Formats: sequence, structure tokens, C-alpha cells
Amino acid sequence: MRVSDFLTFASAVLVGTVVVAHPQLSADEMAEYKQLVHRQNEALSRCLEQPHIKELHKRAIEEHVKSSTPKSHNLQRRKRNKWVDYWMKNSQHEHVGQSPDPQDLWRFRWDDVNCKGPQPNFAGCALAPETIYGPYWIEGQLERADIRAGQLGVYMRLGMQVIDVATCKPVPNARVDIWQANSMGQYSTTNTSFLRGYQRTSTQGTVDFETNYPGHYPGRATHIHLVIRPSPNNRVVHTGMLYFDDKLTEEVEATPRYKGNAAPIVKNLDDGFAPYSASAQYDPFVQWSWLGKEPELSVLAWIAMGVNLTNNNIAQPPAPQKRSLFDDHLAH
Repeated sequence: MRVSDFLTFASAVLVGTVVVAHPQLSADEMAEYKQLVHRQNEALSRCLEQPHIKELHKRAIEEHVKSSTPKSHNLQRRKRNKWVDYWMKNSQHEHVGQSPDPQDLWRFRWDDVNCKGPQPNFAGCALAPETIYGPYWIEGQLERADIRAGQLGVYMRLGMQVIDVATCKPVPNARVDIWQANSMGQYSTTNTSFLRGYQRTSTQGTVDFETNYPGHYPGRATHIHLVIRPSPNNRVVHTGMLYFDDKLTEEVEATPRYKGNAAPIVKNLDDGFAPYSASAQYDPFVQWSWLGKEPELSVLAWIAMGVNLTNNNIAQPPAPQKRSLFDDHLAH
């Protein structure tokens, strides 16, 4: 970001204009930025209003000016996106004709679970990295499988399995909250409204949500937020985001319900938060299959997430606060 661009953004904020692009930080500064978010356990807007964060922005601009050559930009991007790029190139996420039955997705049988208890999932036993809540987290979401609440879009059945990385066994009765944007890139703003809700995991650690494929908005690749608690009303053990193949997003975005969304589509390698959701062991991209011959019909998506049930350093949900004009700028 050029200095003039940053000044333009600052001026827009002062006159009340909503801006949603993110400032460009170096890798070290983005890491510091992320640590601040976790330490304070609140939306990033409050952090931005503090003097030391303003100073961070100033230093970011100075550093950017010093290294604003195409070569340095490409090098920094490759370093940040090492594992995002790896999983995009080396993992086959699309599957043809996949059965939506959880027994087929996770390769277990309910009869075996009933007799022997939860069956291990060694393939899904990889710790999912932590990320941020973002400004649209709301405590007290409804318990429901179908979170569409009248929203239109490409139907998606989203299956998840929660795995204890200490044993590689599923975590039963865990609470899984999700929230996402609609086809126009908008989040609901109350805990009982559209495209947000929670369910408890089965004896095999699985949940299935009926939702729509998430829409996009400026500055972010297509994603879904989630929070996992090992039992109802217990402390959070994972805060994460799920991502989707660029190919899948492009096909969905070409359908009628998404064409009215004029925001630029951001690819996964250009997303500022995707690198923090991937690791050498964990693939943050959902597996997926069409549940029909046309994209307008439906999508099946599924993913297994490993969690550390004994980690007491996970950021807990931020307290409710009054939204400021910075929240739309930081709409993760």
C-alpha cells in the first residue's frame, strides 16, 4: 500500500465512509497484530483505536516503502502462504459422487461405535491452527441444523468431525458454532438470525449443518468461522476458519444468487488470514463434491479438525461491545 493510499483510507474513515480492504503488514507485524487480537479477546476495531496500534500502522507504511519492489512483495507472499500453496497443489479436495452419509465421509459404522465406542480417525488427527473471532461473532446462537433462515444461495451440506489430537479419537457432545456471510457477503447481526447456529457432536464427533455456500466480500477469501467447545457451555478449545477451493468458489459465484455481489473475489493465496489457518500437518480446505449435475443444486463439504482439549491458552470469546465504524473495515 502506498502512503497516498493509506492517507486516502484514513480520510475516508474520518468522513464515515466504510472501507473494507486491510492494511498491508509485514510478516512480523502481522504476527504481532494477531497476538494482540488474541491477548485482548475482542474485535480488532478496539485495538486499532489505541495509540500504539496507530504507531504500528505508521511503522508498517515505512517498512513497506523500503521494500516496495515486486520481487520483495512476491517473496513475502510466498513465505506467508507456504502451506496454503502446498495444500492447494498437493491435496485433491474435489470428489465425484461422494455419499453424504457420515459413515462414508469418516469411514466408521454406527454399529461399531455403539459396541466399541468412538472409532479413531488417524487421517484427521492433525491440530487445527488457531485464528481470530472477527467482529461478527455473537454469543448465544441458536441450536439448529438448518441455519439458512430464509437466505437464498447454493445449498451446502457441511459435515465436520472433531478429533482429540491426544488420542486421535472423536470428541462426542462437543458444541460447534459456525457463522458465515450470505451470497451478498453480508453477516447477520443478531444471534437468532441467518447463517449462524450451533450443534453438538455425535458419539463419533460429527455434526452436519444445512447452509448455503458462503458469499464473498472485499479483502477476504471465501470462508466460514467456527468455534468448538468440548461440552456445552464449556471453554473454547478451538477458534478457526474453513476455506474452499478457488475453483469451487468461481463456479458458485457464477450462479444467479451470487452474480449481484459486485465485490472483487479474493483468491486464497491473496487472503491475509488463510496462512494462519494452515500448517504442515493441517489442510484448512474442505473436501467437497457436487450433490447434483449443476452447481445450482447443492454442494457437499466436509472436514476433520484436531483440537487440543488441554490447551488453556486458547482465546475465549470477546465480550459484547458497541460496534464502531472500524468493524466494517475489519469484517473478517
